[in-house]
Amino acid sequence: MIKIITLFFLIISIQAYAQDYGKFPILKKEKLHRDLELLYQGLEKLHSGMYWYTSKDSVKKAFDNAKAAINKDMNVLHFHKIIAPLVALSNEDHTDIDLPKSIISYMKTEAKYMPLLVVFLGDDLYVLRNASNKELDIVGKKIVSINGLKPLDIVDKIGALFASDGYIQEVKKSDLRSFNFARYYYYYFGNLDSYTIQLTDSLIELSTLKKEDIIKNLKSQKTKKKTSTPKKECLEFKLINDSTAYLAVHDFDNGVIKENKVHNNYKTFLSNSFTEIKKLDIKHLILDISKNGGGSEGNENLLYSYLGDKYQKYIKVKAKTRKTKLDNGIDKPITLKSFGLLQSWLFNNKMKDGSYERKQNRGFGLMAYKKEPKVKFKGSLYVLIGPITYSGASEIANMLYTNNIGAFIGQETGGGYYGNTSGYGRTLILPHSKIEIEIPVLQFMMNVNDSIPFGRGVIPHHHVIPTFKQIAKGENAYLTYALNLIEGNK
Repeated sequence: MIKIITLFFLIISIQAYAQDYGKFPILKKEKLHRDLELLYQGLEKLHSGMYWYTSKDSVKKAFDNAKAAINKDMNVLHFHKIIAPLVALSNEDHTDIDLPKSIISYMKTEAKYMPLLVVFLGDDLYVLRNASNKELDIVGKKIVSINGLKPLDIVDKIGALFASDGYIQEVKKSDLRSFNFARYYYYYFGNLDSYTIQLTDSLIELSTLKKEDIIKNLKSQKTKKKTSTPKKECLEFKLINDSTAYLAVHDFDNGVIKENKVHNNYKTFLSNSFTEIKKLDIKHLILDISKNGGGSEGNENLLYSYLGDKYQKYIKVKAKTRKTKLDNGIDKPITLKSFGLLQSWLFNNKMKDGSYERKQNRGFGLMAYKKEPKVKFKGSLYVLIGPITYSGASEIANMLYTNNIGAFIGQETGGGYYGNTSGYGRTLILPHSKIEIEIPVLQFMMNVNDSIPFGRGVIPHHHVIPTFKQIAKGENAYLTYALNLIEGNK
């Protein structure tokens, strides 16, 4: 691992100044070294799962190599390219890095992007929208290479700039959907004058464009006036036929749920849905969490309570410290808190090493749920999952999977099977570059069997990759497969 990281930062140090990002303010290397030190301390002292996937020695070596790579004054985007892979070493998708708003504002005039919106379907990259100045019949066509690099090789490079849970690669490709691919390509390679795109049946060259021109081109393609359509509900329940029902929870966030027009009370929605399922003697239930990125803690447990038996969900929930001070010896120290004194006393036990572990039956506790619902579903369950299934949504997938409840359909979840580091996120603003780092402070270690390799998400029993035609039509490919599976099992 150390050799790989050393090689990576040797490459980064060589390439760090090769990119032309545009005319951005230059920062002194000494100030960037001070920001780097605060970043290291923040991850080391506050991030409870920092060394779950990457050893402490490897992380320290990577930071040393990064410091050596910052050997002269540079702008924030050059600095970002060096430190973003350090943040990604956490292998925890809740650990985020964001450029300051002032730099994002600069990018409106300084950044030039590839004028294509793209989507990965499995390992293949397709043109989703053409936002260039050329009228080309390329939507839906597969991209073989961009500037001589194969799409998966590009993902290896630009995907190093952001974290995913464990070693899950599907989520990297999912996160690079639409304009994100062009944006991260710019973060890594800087401004280019043009892109040479090799498609399966042709070779095209496209001039780069500013984001405002890309948006203008996309808007101009909409020749028909859009009729106002109601915002899609994040809670759905419908009967497919007299023996099959579809229940979708697209979000666990209480704030988002309250914005629903029809179902804006989560507890009532679940109670009514499962009561109806029992009343109609539904034999097959399709549970769709494929678009659920998580949300408010506890909502995954409530859903699980209608499907599975009570058991201890977590081995432990741990915080590295209650609060910590970051100090590079020159700038004003920064204090970051995991939680308040009262909360640490009420809901956690302080351990000998100074860490805190959640109490078994206080607050959310460690159990899958507390109250048994009046009705339980005991029929055939089909769980739709994908790379967006993450955080709390991946946790219910983990619970169902480890307890052998349901057939899983779709793609590997974006959230780790053995747990994650999330909960409270604390923002560290580096004082000189103003780059913001979101550091999660609670490590959730799930009580699951070892049927899945460490560092992976739930791997479905039925692997389904949507076709481009299904994507274009807005068809739920996982649902289609589930219905065909049910029909075949009758």
